[in-house]
Amino acid sequence: MQKIPILICSLLFYVISVQASIFYIDPIVGDINNDGSINAPWSTLEEVFENGFIESQKFSPLPYDPLISQLIPFNVGAPIKSGDTLYLRSGLHGNIFARNYHNSANITIMAEPGHTPILMALRMQSCSNWNFDSITVSSEPYASYINYRLVYFESHGHHGPSSKMRLANSHIYSTSIPWTLAEDWISKASSGIYVVGDSCQILNNKLENVIHGISLLASDLTAINNEIINFSGDGMRMNGSRSLIESNIIKNCYNVDDNHDDGIQSFVIGDGSWDYNVIRSNIILNYEDPNQPLRGPLQGIGCFDGFYNNWVIENNLIITDHYHGISLYGANDCTIINNTVIDPTPDITPGPIWIRITDHKNGTPSTGCTVKNNISNRIIVDATESHNAELMDYLEYDLHFQSYTSNDFQLKENSTLIDSGDHVGAPAFDLNGTSRPQGTQVDLGCFEYVSLSSNADVVNTINEVVLFPNPVIGEFTIKGLLSEYHLDILDMNGNVFQNLDTNGSVQTIILNDLPSGMYFVRIQHKTFGNLKLEKIIKL
Repeated sequence: MQKIPILICSLLFYVISVQASIFYIDPIVGDINNDGSINAPWSTLEEVFENGFIESQKFSPLPYDPLISQLIPFNVGAPIKSGDTLYLRSGLHGNIFARNYHNSANITIMAEPGHTPILMALRMQSCSNWNFDSITVSSEPYASYINYRLVYFESHGHHGPSSKMRLANSHIYSTSIPWTLAEDWISKASSGIYVVGDSCQILNNKLENVIHGISLLASDLTAINNEIINFSGDGMRMNGSRSLIESNIIKNCYNVDDNHDDGIQSFVIGDGSWDYNVIRSNIILNYEDPNQPLRGPLQGIGCFDGFYNNWVIENNLIITDHYHGISLYGANDCTIINNTVIDPTPDITPGPIWIRITDHKNGTPSTGCTVKNNISNRIIVDATESHNAELMDYLEYDLHFQSYTSNDFQLKENSTLIDSGDHVGAPAFDLNGTSRPQGTQVDLGCFEYVSLSSNADVVNTINEVVLFPNPVIGEFTIKGLLSEYHLDILDMNGNVFQNLDTNGSVQTIILNDLPSGMYFVRIQHKTFGNLKLEKIIKL
């Protein structure tokens, strides 16, 4: 099941200070004794770190104490400074383990257009203000399997915290073809991305054949539009507060050990809580191929060992053959709304699937929660419940869904679930990006019914949008838009810097003195949805 592209073009771009420098690294023809220029590149990224070519800051004294440790400069006078960009060319760039590199502005490390640089692993310990883009991380091209973590943004008790890291548009994998034997998964696979540092973004990455996919183990984190394909542990973990998991695809669970695998899992150790998290518009799919080797049961969104306070879980499509579809054990003031949570085989144990809110394991009851506008096999909640649908068998699936045998759980034209929801608190767009409501009321589940003919033209035109030039100086042009689009320029925290309505097929955007940094350009059709076509430009 893939999301159907409908109507929003999100363009990512960088605003880089004119004083910043660009350096080049080429493992094939480069030399560490060169100057890093376009015609005299350095050799590998690992050697650049090892030779002290990066001026930065580190905490002192150690062990780290937030009351007394301060950032002091090191590698003073090195060629690479805060705000600079390193272009990586194709080849093997080594195993990166960087400790105590805190930059005053982002240093960007990215693939030169048309190139495929490969790192064995990327571990940033006690680091901040790093931006990694369009890289590949895998030990397999190095003829080894590290059986650990491929990307690790790590806060450390002795060396200090990490924060403000970004990984985007990258390919992370243990092996290119999934193993068919459990012992190979256990001995060779690595986890994908571990984030143990606040205020980090994980965007638009593809992870394949990993243990745990993306683990968000801090606060103020963002994971948007990632694909996790083939995993043997949990697709994602969310152990922190004020974080967002949105528009990710998590699919194909391999059962190789005793871990109870989840699409998205959270748990609290001790007496604390995780607060104000959002899980929105994700697809969790147990398996694509019923004959997949090592296929096992997968729990959907499992939030055990709470408490969980003020969470929003909305617009998710969960297709798994386990009773845990969305489960919160110990929740206060949480909202579960407009999700489609379906067991593809409701007549086979374990299952059928449920949406459940219940007591904390210590017996403390959940309070103040709302569950509405959902579709599931069962709704078992200690919460305010309304406008939900329980579908228990294949006849009901066939009555309401386009093609449940093909994992297409969009509603049929005559489904009684259309216009059966409550619009109060419902998300403004559905999983496809279609605006709600299309009729007199919102529909149940994650999809709002709309005829395909009404948006076909929009789908075609969004694929023809072009943004140029790249890099940009002061302004950029977008070609191929219709007049009914609205444009916003936002930073990574969602703050809007500019907004305007487009008025033709060619639109020139003049930037109003934006500070250096990275921004979203969001172009949204005024009637239809908001799924993304993403591009990167520098300005």
